[in-house]
Amino acid sequence: MASAAMLLSHVAPLLADTPAPTTPAPEITVTAPRGLTVGGIAPLLVLSPSELESYGADTLSDLVDALKFLTRSSRSDGAPVVLINGHLAGLVEFANLPSDAVERVEVLPETVALQYGFSENQRVLNIVLRERYRAISTRVSESGATEGGDRTTQLDASLVRLNSDARVTVLGSFQNNAKLLESDRGIDQPDSLYRTLQPEKSEDTVAATVSRTILGVSSSLEGSFDRVSSKGLQGAVDVADAPTPLKQSANTNTARVALQLTGQVGRFVWGALGSYSRLTTNSSGAIGLDDTGNLAVDRTTSALNTGGLQLSLSGRIATLPAGAVVANIKAGFGYQGFLSEDAYSGAPLARSDLVRTERSASFNTSLPIASHNNHVWAGAGDLSATVNLSLDDVSNFGALLSQSYGLDWVPIQKVHLNAIFTDHKTPPTVQQVLSPETFTPNVEMFDFVTGQTVYVTSITGGAPNLRATDDRVAIFGVSLGPLLGKTTFSAHYEQHRTRDSIGTLPPLTAGVEQAFPERFIRDVDGTLIEVDNRSVNLQRQNLNDLKWGFNAWFPFQNSVRGGTPNRFEFSVFDTWYLKDEILIRDGIPTLNLLNGAPSTAAGGQPRHQIDWTALVYRDGLGAALSGTWKGATSVESGDALAPESLSFSALGTVNLRLFADLGRLPATHDHSWTRGMRVAFQVLNLFDRRQSVEDSAGLTPLAFAPGYLDPVGRTVSLTVRKAFP
Repeated sequence: MASAAMLLSHVAPLLADTPAPTTPAPEITVTAPRGLTVGGIAPLLVLSPSELESYGADTLSDLVDALKFLTRSSRSDGAPVVLINGHLAGLVEFANLPSDAVERVEVLPETVALQYGFSENQRVLNIVLRERYRAISTRVSESGATEGGDRTTQLDASLVRLNSDARVTVLGSFQNNAKLLESDRGIDQPDSLYRTLQPEKSEDTVAATVSRTILGVSSSLEGSFDRVSSKGLQGAVDVADAPTPLKQSANTNTARVALQLTGQVGRFVWGALGSYSRLTTNSSGAIGLDDTGNLAVDRTTSALNTGGLQLSLSGRIATLPAGAVVANIKAGFGYQGFLSEDAYSGAPLARSDLVRTERSASFNTSLPIASHNNHVWAGAGDLSATVNLSLDDVSNFGALLSQSYGLDWVPIQKVHLNAIFTDHKTPPTVQQVLSPETFTPNVEMFDFVTGQTVYVTSITGGAPNLRATDDRVAIFGVSLGPLLGKTTFSAHYEQHRTRDSIGTLPPLTAGVEQAFPERFIRDVDGTLIEVDNRSVNLQRQNLNDLKWGFNAWFPFQNSVRGGTPNRFEFSVFDTWYLKDEILIRDGIPTLNLLNGAPSTAAGGQPRHQIDWTALVYRDGLGAALSGTWKGATSVESGDALAPESLSFSALGTVNLRLFADLGRLPATHDHSWTRGMRVAFQVLNLFDRRQSVEDSAGLTPLAFAPGYLDPVGRTVSLTVRKAFP
């Protein structure tokens, strides 16, 4: 079920009709294949092909990322559920289909996601493809840091054919990242020549999909294989009076196949999804010298086999005075088999084997209470209640019940209010429970107890006694728009209460060490030498925040050749953290991440984080600026009797992307070789900003050197894409 869940986080089992004209119909816009209607939900927003071209996106995944501010829900800042022609599509199509194969994009309200078994705090993005399209697309990208190192080369090629109800995609890609050493960033420490800030890494992917309608049933089959290899260094030891690097390597192979079927029985739409994946990992790491003076090596292997089957049924189950009651019922079965082995020099072979099964069922519905169109409490506008119930019977954990309830209110047109209450229970993954124990030497970290930068042996892997997480959230949201064309505003307040949250330990403070003394080993001088970083259950986490912002869209002038409109778009969203506390264990003081406790190795939790983007497009040329700003924080280190303060500066970074669609430029549009050709130049961290950290004496501890906080810094990339019809 894990692979199915990953797939369904991007797509949904809705069904599509023959693509309609670019001007949206006011009624039914999400429909089943060839006239099978499953809903009458009008889109909140429709983007035409010419408007989509102004984003300069290469693939559907790039396009969805570019639209993230425009598709943001007033109920959360999560990514939208993505549909292709209104029905389920695989991750391969999502990453492979070119943006110029898109006929239009429809942004649909959160109730659509709820009706088809997904969270009601996500909007739905329905990507309608062209009726016919055929192209071979190639893309070459080269990037590197302006300080040197971090050179990355990426090549990919794809074949796409769209023909009425049939789709075929084939993808091949290769990416290689060069290693980056501590010495490349001026970190002058013993073994810096033998420690990587970023390992050498290569990735190869081949994938294909076939989708078509057979006897009225929409079917989609996809398969993929991905190989990732990495090589790093974790220092050196002297063997025969010569430095010998401590090499670390890992190879991961992932094979996956999935089949989806969708059809209609009466007024109900049914769906079936079956998937299987196999993930194998082999790693090897030298960790030092054994008792005989030879190099000690820790070798681990693991294999995760995952299979799942999910069935769903959607449709109108009743009619109330205010409207139809549409519901979704799902049932599923999942299997996970995890086998791992750990071979450590001088120790017996350690093996672990776990089989987990999961039977699940869920019910989702929206109940109309008031309706303006149906003249039921018309003065109240449109009001509906949402209900989501799910039961997961997980081996070794038993039955886990999750539920959510909400109200959705549109008092007047373009004003949307909502409230949601959820209680979701999640077991730990099999990897969190049984991943092999891995030792990594010479890991740099800051010890907030002693105020020292230390190099420790870090232990990672599974923790067998983890409990299920209970996650409770209350959300109150409002959205306005679209106004003045496509300008929107949204805000939501969220209260998040988590019990037994699963994750790694917070940064080491006196309270953390007091709660988990068995996880930290010090030498006779009190210097930290080993940290057990395997997952733990944290007693309680409380988080309150307010997220608000707007997306403004301003057209200007007319395009020289017509078609793509010249325009300016600007978005800004602020996340205001009102409360962020963690109780690690009973009897231990609560950590206030907004007032002195470290949230991450880069300081505490800032009160504000602002994300923004600006785009201007004119006659085939586009420029996009985006950035993030985080406020300054202060963290207390040492113990209560001798506290020391560390100051973390505010940090604002800006990214720049320039692109040119050569087939649209007035100077080159008449040349046949420019058709389907785009050149993009991008600079990440344009002003090469890094956070500064100072102690009470105005000095920067080594652990917070710029090379550790941001090894890469400013990077520059050039990408050339060409589509051959």
